[in-house]
Amino acid sequence: MGDLGERDLWALAGAGDPAAFGALFERHARSVYNFCFRRTADWSVAEDLTSVVFLQAWRHRGDPLRADSVRPMLLGSP
Repeated sequence: MGDLGERDLWALAGAGDPAAFGALFERHARSVYNFCFRRTADWSVAEDLTSVVFLQAWRHRGDPLRADSVRPMLLGSP
C-alpha cells in the first residue's frame, strides 16, 4: 500500500480496509506524537493524545478528505 496516495488510502479506510488505515498510521504517527509532545512536554500524555487523534480519525474515516494529505486533519488544521 506504500505506493498509494493518501486520498486513495483514506477512501479505502472509509470503505473498511484496516490495512489502508494502518498505512496512514505508519505515515503519520510519529509527526502526530511529536506535535503532541511539543505541546505537552510529557511523553506519556503525548502517547495518549496520539491514540486519541487516531481513534477520532478512525471514527471519521468515512468523511471526505479536504486536502491531499490526512496530516492537516490529524494535526487539527482545517
